[in-house]
Amino acid sequence: MQKSYTSNYLKIYLWQGISIIMNLLSMFIVIPRLAGNPTIYGIYVVCISANIFLTYADIGFASAGYKYASESFAQKNLGEEIRIVAFVGFVLLLFVMLFALGISTIALSPNLLIKNIRSATDITIASRLLFILAFFSPVIIFQRVLEIIYGIRMEQFVLQRIMIGASILKILSVFYFFQNVHYEIVGYFLFCQTVNAAALLSCAIIAKVRYQYNYLIFFKAFKFSKLMFNKTKALAFGSLFLTVTWIAYYELDSFAIAKLLGPEHVAIYAVGFTILTYLRTFYGVLFSPFFARFNHFVGFNDIEGLKRLYLRINFLTLPLVVFPIISLFMLMEPFVNSWVGSYYKKSVPIAQLLIFCFIYGFITYPASFLLIAQERMKILYITSASLPIIYWTGIILTISFMGLTSFALFKFIAISISAGISFIITIKFLGFTSRQFVKQVLSPITIPLIFLFGTLLHIRDFLQLEKGITNLLIVISTCAAASVLALFFYYLFSRQFRGYIQILIKGVLTQRKYGNI
Repeated sequence: MQKSYTSNYLKIYLWQGISIIMNLLSMFIVIPRLAGNPTIYGIYVVCISANIFLTYADIGFASAGYKYASESFAQKNLGEEIRIVAFVGFVLLLFVMLFALGISTIALSPNLLIKNIRSATDITIASRLLFILAFFSPVIIFQRVLEIIYGIRMEQFVLQRIMIGASILKILSVFYFFQNVHYEIVGYFLFCQTVNAAALLSCAIIAKVRYQYNYLIFFKAFKFSKLMFNKTKALAFGSLFLTVTWIAYYELDSFAIAKLLGPEHVAIYAVGFTILTYLRTFYGVLFSPFFARFNHFVGFNDIEGLKRLYLRINFLTLPLVVFPIISLFMLMEPFVNSWVGSYYKKSVPIAQLLIFCFIYGFITYPASFLLIAQERMKILYITSASLPIIYWTGIILTISFMGLTSFALFKFIAISISAGISFIITIKFLGFTSRQFVKQVLSPITIPLIFLFGTLLHIRDFLQLEKGITNLLIVISTCAAASVLALFFYYLFSRQFRGYIQILIKGVLTQRKYGNI
């Protein structure tokens, strides 16, 4: 009998919810202070964007390792699980070393990466930021290994608790590094990297105690293994292709804008892209616990159970995806004004287009989990390859007269086409017709959306506020209140959603009384 993970889901969401609040505080406290100097902020954004490449340094083996380690855990084969994770860590190390070497080379001459850096001070800042990034790049190995260890056990909340403490320290440090005319961005970046490394080391020690995780086996297996390579290579190389296409679609904006238009344009685009990144984090939190469960079901060959989980995810996450995005879209102008100031008013239409890239998340996330769990690589290749091709073709054709807007517009167009493919995958897997899916899943959202548009259309004229934390909180509270009211209407009009919520509540109460089954 499979273990019930309802309690773990709720713990993950609780601590990730707190983590998201910490990210919000960081976003609302740190970014306005950095944005005060658009040139330096643009340089910082480019350095942070380079850091993101470390996330993909495993060339697909982390995703494959996560899948097979999940199956080994479900089958209670701890030794095999550790060997898989160690092999993933070794592969990651090889490419982290290459990354560190490349970033160190660029740090010697930052103009290779960023256009129009003329000030000697700005060049020095960019060089130091890049050197710090290179030095701390091996920390990503700890992070990815620990994410697998905790993730396959559905206990990400343990990792989250420690990282929340680290986030608090990083937020508080802002008041030291950025005071009046004191603008110490290099010291701030160094402090954040150090705190992050210390937090991950603590998580590794906790894993040893909590799971009796045998690091001796881990380090013995921390090498190239032909057996593990053959086991993971098919899915890993497929994941590598997905990684390359995703980087080409999602991660190159800042570099292209920096090289073609300069750091000030990066700063304007970064306001919208920061919101997009936050939404990506939020929805990653919302959907990530289900990835391990998909692989558990595949490990047990329980397709019917997987279908029930899949449909439940569609119903439960639809309002959590759609309502906040619509609310933020409607109130984007007062949000940007109260957050970073009127200087960034050009960021408003860009941000509105960018956040709509996640409007299909209740379909695209489960569909991608399904394809990976079932190793349906051909469809993954098609959907992934379409993203960068559409995106960069559109930019090349329109940047001369649309400028920054072309980056946001074609990011949305590309993901919309991919979402159409995910929709087809979804209805075929569930055995629905398009009409049945629209009637059961999508139609109940109509009245809540009418309420949401009508209400915010009238409210937003009263929220033309100036930059300030109080005004920002007013806008955020308005978005949240409108989304909650829309969710209440959806609860009233969707019988299936209402039924799933009641089952969820009943399951939680049962587990609180008797414990996990």
